[in-house]
Amino acid sequence: MEILHLIDAFDARFERDQIKLVELLEKKGYHNTVITSRYSSDWRFTKKAEFKSWEKRFSQTEIIHTPSFKIPTLFSSDPAHIYLPSRHILHNFDIIHAYTFGTYSSLLGATSKIIKKSKVIMRSDLSSAIYHKAKNASFYRKMLIYPYKIADASYTFSRLEKKYLVNLGANENKIRVIPVGIDYRKFSEATMNEDRFASIGYVGRLCPQKGVHRITVSLHKILREEKNSSVTFIGAIEDAKYANEILAFLKTYRNFKYLGYLSNVLPFYKMCNIIIVPSLLETGAITVLEAMASGKVVIASNINPINEYIQHERTGFLFNESKEVYLYIKKLIENPNLIKEIGRRARKEAAKYDWNLIIQKYEEMYRSVLK
Repeated sequence: MEILHLIDAFDARFERDQIKLVELLEKKGYHNTVITSRYSSDWRFTKKAEFKSWEKRFSQTEIIHTPSFKIPTLFSSDPAHIYLPSRHILHNFDIIHAYTFGTYSSLLGATSKIIKKSKVIMRSDLSSAIYHKAKNASFYRKMLIYPYKIADASYTFSRLEKKYLVNLGANENKIRVIPVGIDYRKFSEATMNEDRFASIGYVGRLCPQKGVHRITVSLHKILREEKNSSVTFIGAIEDAKYANEILAFLKTYRNFKYLGYLSNVLPFYKMCNIIIVPSLLETGAITVLEAMASGKVVIASNINPINEYIQHERTGFLFNESKEVYLYIKKLIENPNLIKEIGRRARKEAAKYDWNLIIQKYEEMYRSVLK
């Protein structure tokens, strides 16, 4: 089966779902072609040689970074990232797989559907913020939902996201729910830290969207009161002013560490037994599943899709207000056996999201479209 993947930014440094999907399809013998831009995932214009160094994991997939540029848009202060379609797009592919709601790639996929009569699949990845914006703007909504109305199939990461697409006008019968996948075997090999003291971790970008400011007061109190507990942050600084204010607030404690960006997060998970995910919005929330697979207690925002992964007080904790974070950490410190018990349940739950299971859902979707 020959599959064309249209992706605005194909950045193989990171284990994002589209990167892992292409990798696993290649291993299964599918012929993949990726047409994408010259931008990295942080929208930095990048040399082809640099992309090539990131894409060493692919031996059979043809990845084409075409000439790219930015143009202003009517509906956002951020520019649209455009790439010129390669002549390869004229090839007769079995499936054209376009990625992400409201992107140039989704419009390019829709154009291929109209002109080439190709079989087209659309990934959604629709956040609640974009959904409400589209819902309240008629022309904007019609333009963005059109690729999903004419696609042969589309898929979302969660049930709520599917509801969003239906509310915007997509055909419910053409939408599947395929959750994000994780390398369960890799993360399940992380040791379960069974220290009676709390080793608390945060992994993610340091920016307002990730909601780190929501947990600083709680962590400040824990670091002050629990001298044997520790807090460790890892992640890239995306907003320097925001990050420096938060780090300055916590660095006064000797039991706080910021380790910067780590490409391999497994050693980090091994040193923690509690992971906090305070995001304001998420679409896949892969960090939650990786931490659960590692046997950690996750304390996370009560938002979709996180609340589809975690059963509150059984496989983790969900919080609505910032002050709850402090209460849940104290509860775990006072009940160290609870850390072990929830960690074991979380690890078992995360096994449902193993890529070996998730990839089968994609294959079944491809086969059904071709039939």
